[in-house]
Amino acid sequence: MNENRAARYQRQVRRGRGLAIAARAGVLLGVMVAGFPPSSLAPALLDLLPASLAAEPMAAPLSLAVAAALAAALLGAAVELAALPCVWWVEFLLERRYGLSHERPGDWLRSHLLQSSSRRIVGWTVAAGAVFLAITYRPDTWWLLSGGGFLLVAVVRAMLAPRLLVRWLFETAPLQRDALRVRLAVLAARAGAPGIDIREWRIGARSDTANAAVVGVGPSRRILVSDTLVADYSDAEIEVVVAHELAHHAHRDLWQAIVLDALVVTAACGLAHLVLAGPAAGAGLPGLGDVAGLPFLAFGVGTVVVAASPLTRGLSRWHERRADRYAIRITGNRAAFVSGLRRLAAQHLAEEHPSRLVEWLFYSHPPLGARMAAARPSED
Repeated sequence: MNENRAARYQRQVRRGRGLAIAARAGVLLGVMVAGFPPSSLAPALLDLLPASLAAEPMAAPLSLAVAAALAAALLGAAVELAALPCVWWVEFLLERRYGLSHERPGDWLRSHLLQSSSRRIVGWTVAAGAVFLAITYRPDTWWLLSGGGFLLVAVVRAMLAPRLLVRWLFETAPLQRDALRVRLAVLAARAGAPGIDIREWRIGARSDTANAAVVGVGPSRRILVSDTLVADYSDAEIEVVVAHELAHHAHRDLWQAIVLDALVVTAACGLAHLVLAGPAAGAGLPGLGDVAGLPFLAFGVGTVVVAASPLTRGLSRWHERRADRYAIRITGNRAAFVSGLRRLAAQHLAEEHPSRLVEWLFYSHPPLGARMAAARPSED
């Protein structure tokens, strides 16, 4: 693997993603400085209702929630539009330049707008409506309710992912290679997931890189093996890659990550509550329950989530190291693990020895050099 080429690619990816975050934050800061016009949406919605309905106790809270949802949709669309050039550069131009993708521009743009951006905008919309409804009824504890709501949504999404999201986002088909399917089924049974559905993940039309995943929880779990992995890797290498993914489920890594994310979101909302209900109100800024405060709320929560990312990435790296050890132990095939890991790292242009600071700030997986060192017999 050409380390210089990999390091150059990863550095450009980090720069592009940083610019995307800056673009999104810039939109929020600009709206905070200029003021948020949709702050009058709630009274306007009440005026549209018949007098009998407008007088109902639920009318004002619901109109505020709807106003917040509409405002969040507009704000989310503006944020996504501002970040689009940076995302285009990272996820399309760089991947084409470095030979990681051969997807056509129109296909990439359609996929990004209809899947990634639309999901984020819908998330903004639903979250804003729910948060402002919680603020209306529980102004002192809305931040706890918001954290609990995030946890509930994350759990439901994990349970429904294979049945809904995977069908929408990915093209899959039953794995046709009989010997490999039987081998993976035996592996899954040993890992505590007997009878799991094993499917081929069709990504070869847009990328030559290989991948595998185990998605869902409980009975909804399924193994996804990319067609590029099936075509180019040995059965032994595929087995250790899948064993690594099964390890995350055997150790309940998904649940740990969900709980940590929920704690971070709860802390972020709690901090936003302290600021918006205290110093912000004293400084004449929009407070809690005012739709004009939505960009302040979004900026504050986003800042805390980004600041906490080294913690969440640190947990992820620990999970990955444990999954590597599990894959070697359950398959007993260290050589296939090493060869498969090297090939995957080369395909994805992974850096072998990034700086400790870069690893701490940006890496959700241990660097290749550290994973290879840990796979040596003396280190196992």
